Amino acid sequence: MAQDSEGFARAREQMGQHTIPELIDLLESEDVRTRFLAEMCLRDATST
Repeated sequence: MAQDSEGFARAREQMGQHTIPELIDLLESEDVRTRFLAEMCLRDATST
């Protein structure tokens, strides 16, 4: 289970390197995990 959270943390960190416009574009992805991470990072970037 620790590996899953480490993988998630790495994926979130990588996704967080995208710009806000890129994150908005990623919200249209067909991949649920990509959309979820993009939304989390967008909220982080905009402090909402």
